[in-house]
Amino acid sequence: MFLRQLPLLQRRLPCSLATVIGTHNRACTHSRITSAPTNCLWAPHRCCASTAGSPINGGSGRGNYFAFFSLAKHPEVDAAALQKLYHDLQRRVHPDQRQVQQREQDQKQQQHAKSPSPCVPDESTQKSSADISTYANAAYETLRSPYNRCRYLSALVKAQHVKGAPLTPTEEEELAIEDDRRTMHARKTCPDTPMDDDFLVEMLAISELIFGGDAGDEAVRRQWAVLRADLEDRAVGYFQDAVKQWNAGDMEKFHHTVLEWTYVNNALNNLKERML
Repeated sequence: MFLRQLPLLQRRLPCSLATVIGTHNRACTHSRITSAPTNCLWAPHRCCASTAGSPINGGSGRGNYFAFFSLAKHPEVDAAALQKLYHDLQRRVHPDQRQVQQREQDQKQQQHAKSPSPCVPDESTQKSSADISTYANAAYETLRSPYNRCRYLSALVKAQHVKGAPLTPTEEEELAIEDDRRTMHARKTCPDTPMDDDFLVEMLAISELIFGGDAGDEAVRRQWAVLRADLEDRAVGYFQDAVKQWNAGDMEKFHHTVLEWTYVNNALNNLKERML
């Protein structure tokens, strides 16, 4: 782990970090620790849904992202197949494409009718297509990312565990909308395994290095480069672990892996921003 490369880091207690790295002497604070977002496991980004092959209207529950693209719920997906499904769907339902299709239909009607009446676009159809297109974007962005995909799976599985029965398509759609009360209830019903103290200390030290370092200091940037490589390697490891745990049906370990991965993913995103 990265802390092994920080000889000056004192790891005895979470709040006794006298030295984080090199010459960075900062008081211990938990305000900057890279923590899991409030919606990390229980409330994926807001979305609507449908099925990829036959989009449905907004009146029905739209289900989950995997069902939308007719994919099995699993941490691993065929990225090329997902991309093709996404682009094929967008060509059918994107509002701009629908307008082109409407104009072509109008022209055909005019060619076969002597006195054609003006064709007024169906507002409900246009709205439904726009909703499906928006949902397709959200679903694709989630499923194309190993981390987001696993986080979303964790949310679905936990919600089903809390309910004690399979979720309906409507419930799966509602799960995509942030709800603090649902989140708190879920955490009480299905609490996460406590985080390891050493892991939290390490995340604190990493956060201090990311936010306390001077972006204009070449020595700091070299440390950041080492840290980035370490975090990226760990992300790969978390994904491999998540796949194994999912296949083994060990959901407790799967959820815990996703939670730790959330800390690391947040740290990596913050680091990338600082390195710009």
